[in-house]
Amino acid sequence: MRKIILNSIFVGVVVLCGQSMALAASSPFVVSASVPAATSVDINPFSINSTGTPVFTPVVGLNLSFNPLTFDDTNKIYLPNHFFAIDFAPQGGAGNPDVTATYAEGANPNNPGHGLGWKSLTTFIKVTGPSGSQTETPLAGHGNTAGKKLLKDLSGENILATEFSGGFLRIYLGMVTGNPVLNEPTGAEPFTNADKGGTYDGTLTLTATLP
Repeated sequence: MRKIILNSIFVGVVVLCGQSMALAASSPFVVSASVPAATSVDINPFSINSTGTPVFTPVVGLNLSFNPLTFDDTNKIYLPNHFFAIDFAPQGGAGNPDVTATYAEGANPNNPGHGLGWKSLTTFIKVTGPSGSQTETPLAGHGNTAGKKLLKDLSGENILATEFSGGFLRIYLGMVTGNPVLNEPTGAEPFTNADKGGTYDGTLTLTATLP
């Protein structure tokens, strides 16, 4: 009786080992997703208050006026109560554009002296992060280390999409203050009582091209 029981147990063990070695399978799944490419670019200007908590107010139309200018009696210069931001937003899909900026001087009561191109400046910024918690990084390859350049020096300024990869391009447009803390470009001149009264203007042309 003992001999029969031992042989039965041995056979059962062999069968179980054979079943475990047969449970192997492999399937090479291909995982994919298609992101649509941008088909156009919106160029969105905003007016931003110079004091208090910044509020971005959309600008309707193409007129970026700094009026009214107010005389700062302490620093003896004329300043506006706002500045501008211009954002570039791809539409219809993903992909940033290459951007070109060019300025042409217009009316200049100071002629042959310096006009608005010497009195105002741009700041080139890469913006990353979600709305309400954004990080701004100056594009030091354009202008000085703070990414600032006088309008008069914009002549086919080319900002490549690779320079703001992972975010989007913002261009600030403001008046010169003469404040050294703000790291304004060499040659920047604020409006003072030494300038002639009248309307100063110019045309800033921004062109966005999808690769």
